[in-house]
Amino acid sequence: MQLAYKNLGAIQNVGWLDRVVRTLIGLALVGIVFLDLYRGVTLGWYAYLPLVALYPLLTGMLGWDPFYAASHVKSCDTSSHNQCGTFPYEVESAIGKDVHCRDGYDCSVPGSERDNSAVSSKTKTGK
Repeated sequence: MQLAYKNLGAIQNVGWLDRVVRTLIGLALVGIVFLDLYRGVTLGWYAYLPLVALYPLLTGMLGWDPFYAASHVKSCDTSSHNQCGTFPYEVESAIGKDVHCRDGYDCSVPGSERDNSAVSSKTKTGK
């Protein structure tokens, strides 16, 4: 599993602000469709809006963008205020809290605290 993790690199490649904006755009697109269905106004191209909304919704919720991954781009990094990781971890680091990786999936950037703690535990045990 560690070998696969090192080969994959960062699992999340979308920062917290990017995730919020993408999720809001996706929800707005879906909301437009349901609002107009409620009012009884339907246009043929409205059927495609939920499909278009799927991309920003999924990338916003998952924190991973396939186009970012293909071009090796991230909107999050290892800086103290825009770290890659789970959404609660990203928000806590953005507001300046001293965050620590609670779980194995909380921090997803190689070289982050999780990797450093693994190195320090190896040096303590002498392995």
